[in-house]
Amino acid sequence: MAEIVAKTSTAPDRPLEELEQDRAWWWAAEKKRSPRLDYLRKAVWKKGRRGGAYEQGIKVDLESPQLYTDGWRANEGDPQPLRRAKANAYMMENRTVFITDHAQLVGTEGNLPHTLFANAQMLGGEIYNDPIVIPEPEEESLQLIADLSSYWSAQGGIREILKLLRSEDVGKYITGALMWGFPFGGSYGYAGKDYEYIFGPDQIPGAGKGFQDMIDEIQEQIDEAEAKLDSSPDGSEIDLYEKLPNWEAMQIALEACINHARRYARLARIIAENFEPDPKRKQELLRVAETCERVPAKPAQTFQEYLQLQHFIQTWTRIEEFESAWPTRPDYYGTPYYDKDVNVDKTLTKDEALDLVGEFLIRAYEMGHFLGRGGAEALQGIVGTWVWTLGGVNKDGSDACTDLTTAFLQAARMVRVANPTFGFRWHPQVKDEVMREVFECIRQGLGYPSIRNDPVLIANGMYWHRHPLEEMRTWVHQACMSPCPATKYGYQPCRMASATMNASKMVEYALHNGYDHCVNMQIGPKTGDARQFTDFEQLFQAWVKQMEWLMNFGVRIVNAGRANSYKNFGRPFLSGISERSVESGYDTVDPRSGERGNSWVTLFTFVENADSLASVKKLVFDDKKYTMDQLITALECNWDGYEQMRLDFVKNAPKWGNDDDYADEIMVRCLQEIARHSHELKDPCGNPWPVLPENVSGNIHFSNRVHALPNGRRLGDALYDGGISPGPGLDKKGPTAVLKSCGKINHISDGRAFLLNQRLSPTQLAGEKGYQLWKAYMKTWADLGLDHVQFNMVDDATLRAAQREPEKYQELIVRVAGYSAHFVDISRKTQDNIIQRTVQGLG
Repeated sequence: MAEIVAKTSTAPDRPLEELEQDRAWWWAAEKKRSPRLDYLRKAVWKKGRRGGAYEQGIKVDLESPQLYTDGWRANEGDPQPLRRAKANAYMMENRTVFITDHAQLVGTEGNLPHTLFANAQMLGGEIYNDPIVIPEPEEESLQLIADLSSYWSAQGGIREILKLLRSEDVGKYITGALMWGFPFGGSYGYAGKDYEYIFGPDQIPGAGKGFQDMIDEIQEQIDEAEAKLDSSPDGSEIDLYEKLPNWEAMQIALEACINHARRYARLARIIAENFEPDPKRKQELLRVAETCERVPAKPAQTFQEYLQLQHFIQTWTRIEEFESAWPTRPDYYGTPYYDKDVNVDKTLTKDEALDLVGEFLIRAYEMGHFLGRGGAEALQGIVGTWVWTLGGVNKDGSDACTDLTTAFLQAARMVRVANPTFGFRWHPQVKDEVMREVFECIRQGLGYPSIRNDPVLIANGMYWHRHPLEEMRTWVHQACMSPCPATKYGYQPCRMASATMNASKMVEYALHNGYDHCVNMQIGPKTGDARQFTDFEQLFQAWVKQMEWLMNFGVRIVNAGRANSYKNFGRPFLSGISERSVESGYDTVDPRSGERGNSWVTLFTFVENADSLASVKKLVFDDKKYTMDQLITALECNWDGYEQMRLDFVKNAPKWGNDDDYADEIMVRCLQEIARHSHELKDPCGNPWPVLPENVSGNIHFSNRVHALPNGRRLGDALYDGGISPGPGLDKKGPTAVLKSCGKINHISDGRAFLLNQRLSPTQLAGEKGYQLWKAYMKTWADLGLDHVQFNMVDDATLRAAQREPEKYQELIVRVAGYSAHFVDISRKTQDNIIQRTVQGLG
C-alpha cells in the first residue's frame, strides 16, 4: 500500500521555488504534502454541484433515509422527540460504515465515499428527476424515492409550519422573489455547539464532558423529575410531562453516537488484525480503534482524539438534521491537546500533527448532502458555508493565536480545499509571524481567510444581543459572517438567518408603488406613484416604508417558525450536548431553553439601494436632467430603447465606494434607518434583528428576480457581489477610497456585520514588498473600524484561461462572497462577475 501511495504524485518535475515563482500553487502544494496526505486529498469525491450539475459518479445515499423511515415507523406511538431519537439511532446502528485507505480520522454524512446524504423528510422531485445521482438499480431506487417521498409528505413537517402563516404571506414567499432559505427558521442548519460544555471552560485535556457524563447528568434530571411526579402535585410538575421525553430522547441520541463510534472501532480492528499486511498501517488502524473506543464516550485526551471528536460531532449533527454551516474554533479548543502531544509529551512531531490537521480539513471537505438547485445556485460549487474561526483573543483578552493556529494556516495551503474556509479574528496583539501566515494563504490564491476585526465584533455582539464580554470573546462564525459565542446561553442552535431578504426589492418597490414587475403582482405596500414624486425625500420615505415592510415580512415568517419548529424538527442529539437543554429539559431549538439569541436579517443585493437612490437624487431631483416619468418608463421597459440614458445613470451618477459623501451619506442614512427598525423588531428570545449585508451567490440567484434599477442595471444582469462591496468596476478611486467609504458606517451599531470583497494584484503583492503593502492596507482597514474584508488574488489572465480550458484549472480557487469555491465549479455568470471586480493597486 505504501508503494501505491508513493506513485500518486503527478507534480511537474520542477523545483519547488520555480513552481511558487510561477504561482503554480497546486503543484507546489503537492510537493509539500506527505504521500499519505497527497493520497487522501486526491481520493476525495467533490460533493458540490459543478455548473448546476453533480459530477458523474456522485450518488445519493438512499440507505440512510430508508433506515430512518423504518425506525420512525417502528415507534409510531412515541412522543415526537423519542420517535425522532429512536429513528436516528436505528439508522446509525444499521447503516454502512467505511474507513478510507490511509485515513486516521473517520466518519462522513453519506454511507459511502461517493454518496450525498439525503434527509428522509427532504426527499422529493429534485432527487427523483436528477439522472446523475440515482443509484443502480435505477428503477428500484426511483420507486424507493417515490415511496419515501409519499410517506413523508403526509407526516407534516414543513407543512405544519406553513399552516401557521397567513395565506397572503405564504403566497408571496413562494414567488421566490423576496427570501432565500427555508421559511420556518427553526431546526434546519447553522447549528452552533456548546463547546464550553463539551471541552470544558478551562481547556484542559480530559476535563470536558464525555457523552457518558452527559447521559449520567440527564439521568439525574430524570430521577429528580420522577421523584417530583411521585410527590404531591402543586402545578409545577406539569412541564415535566413534556420534559421527560426530551431527556430520554437526549440519552438515546447520545448512546447512539457512542455505539456508532464503536462500530468504526470494530471495523478498524477487524481490518488491522485480519487484512492489513503493512505494520505501520496496522498500528494506525489500531490507534483509530482506540480513539473511537474512547471518544465520544469519554473526554478527549490526545490531539487525534480531539480532532476525531470534533469531526464526529459535526457528522452527527448533519445526520440528525440538514446543516449548511460549521461554526467552530478548532485552534482555540484544540491547542491544549496539541501542546500536550507535541510540546510536552512529544508523542507527536510537528509534521505528524500538521498531517492530522490536513486530514481534518480533507475529512470536512468530503462532507456532503443533496442540495436542490435553488440552494446550489446560491452556494455554487459547495454544499454549505463552512467558515472555521481562527485566532482572536482568550476570555481574559490576551492573544489566542498559537502554534495550532499556524498549523491550520499551513495545512490549508498544503491541501487547498475550497471548503472549509477560515475567518481570522484580527486584533492588535496578533504577532507579525501569524499575519504572515494569513497573508500567504491569501497570496497563494485560497481566497481565505477572511479578516475580522475582533474588538469591533466583540463590542457588536454585546451591543445587539447582550452577550457578556467574557462570553463574546469566545465567538465563532455562525455561518459566513455573524459572530456568536460558543457558551451555554450564547450559542445559537439553528438558522435564524432564514430571514434572508432580496434587499434590492426595497428600492424596486419604492419606484413601482409596491408592484413587482418580475412576478407581475402587488407584493409590497402601496407607497405612492413615483412618477408624481417632486423631491428626493418623497422617494426616500417610500423606500423606508418598503424596507420596513420587507423586514417585517421576513421576520414574521421566521419568528413563527422558530417558536414552533421544535414540535416537528427537534434536535435530541444537539440538545444532549447542550448544557442548557440538559438542565432545562427543553429542546435546544425551543426558545424556552434559555438561549440569549443571535438573530440577524441577511440582506442580499443591498448596495443597489444606495447607488440607485443616489442616481435618482443626482440626475432627476438635483440636476433635473430627467423626470421621474422618464425614469419609470425606462425602468418598466428594462432600459430597452434608453441605452444612452442608462449609460448616463451608470457612468455619471455618484456611486458607493469612492469616498464621495454624496453617495456615501445615502448609504449611511439607509443603514441607520434599518438599524432603527431593527430595534423595533424582536425575535422569540426578545432580542432585536440587526441586518447583515452579504451575498454568497445571491447576486446571481436573484438576477432574474430583480427588475431594472436606476443604477443602470437591467433585468437578468448580475447584481453587485454583496455586503458593502462597491459594484464591480464602479470603485474608481482606489482601495483607500473604498475603505474610507466603508469606514463611514458604524460597524457596531449600524448592523450585525458588513461583508467587503476586494481584489488585489498577485504580481504587486509578491515578496516582502508585497507583504508590507498589504500590512499597511490592513492597518488602514483596522484604524477605520471595519469589521470584515476578504480578498481574491488571482489575475484576469489566469481566470480567462480557466474559462477557456477548465480541465487545466481544476484546482483554481476564488473567493465568491462569504465562501470560496473552485473557479470551474461556479457558473459562467458568476465567473464573469468575479473577473469584473476592480483589481486594487496598493501603495
